[in-house]
Amino acid sequence: MTPLQEETILTSTLSDLMCRVAAPVTGVTRRRFLQAGATAVAAALAAGCANRQTAAPVAGSATQTPSPMRTSRIRSSASDAVELAVFETGNPNGRPVIFIHGFAQSSESWSKQLSAPELQHLRLIAFDLRGHGDSAKPLVKEAYHDNRRWAEDVRSVIRSTGAQRPAIVTWSYGGRVVNDYLTAFGDGEIGSLNYVAATSTSAPFGQGRSARLMVPMMSDDAMEAEKGTEAFLRACFARPPSAAELAQMERFNAKTPVAVRKLLAGRPAAYDDTLRAIRVPMLVTHGREDQISAVAMSEYTHKLVPHSTLSVYEAIGHGTFFEDPTRFNAELLALLAKQAA
Repeated sequence: MTPLQEETILTSTLSDLMCRVAAPVTGVTRRRFLQAGATAVAAALAAGCANRQTAAPVAGSATQTPSPMRTSRIRSSASDAVELAVFETGNPNGRPVIFIHGFAQSSESWSKQLSAPELQHLRLIAFDLRGHGDSAKPLVKEAYHDNRRWAEDVRSVIRSTGAQRPAIVTWSYGGRVVNDYLTAFGDGEIGSLNYVAATSTSAPFGQGRSARLMVPMMSDDAMEAEKGTEAFLRACFARPPSAAELAQMERFNAKTPVAVRKLLAGRPAAYDDTLRAIRVPMLVTHGREDQISAVAMSEYTHKLVPHSTLSVYEAIGHGTFFEDPTRFNAELLALLAKQAA
């Protein structure tokens, strides 16, 4: 049992960088993706059977079969009115949770949450950040270096979906995006926050030993960028994904063009005052073996938000929610239990 789960039981009365069909990655053969697709289907069927047989209901809710994904496209209220792809599943009348991915990733990163039977009583919302996935990809620096535009994107997703006081779960570079939102609008419309290896500072101490792998991901040489992406993805995990899962991650990482990756680089992360102002329930999650963002990043966040709970996963890397979804999903539910209605 994790410290957070123990805390939930004891207090229960109080309560920068993973599947929809897309074109293959440049330079990766058709055979590889056909084989990976077949393996992924088989794995999904097996996992579905395992979940039906072994998944235990979470206290206060019943496990449910994942519902079909609902897709929409919205226009951000940002000055450039960028189009964002939004995906929703779960109970349309459930408590809303918005998932925000990291650098060069997509809404598909959250597959083990969006498809989790134990979370289907919630309204699960994910979207592709500007420049990523199926969202629009402007190719001007201002589109990525204007903090207000990121803030408006998040607010637009909240308001266009009608999500009332959503929990926000944000990973890695997504931390910058949520901090941009909080800087502009505060946490008055937010129910709770889960920062997952989320960027809160650009200070060197927050960088993991393999953060440098993002550099070749920005190469104009297609093969070098492809190899760099694979190396980066492998470094994200202490518990390696399967070959099929890695192929899926490479596919949706390729949706973020090198030109966009370059434009994302070099943006300052000065959020100390913003973090100190957070008042809603907050969980800070980090894998001890994270090579991309050092545990010191989340320890710093926790220090600035002293009422937050810090949950460190031993023998887990950058993708806590993917490597240990059982614990991650349980801790998310525990966070929601602390959230005021």
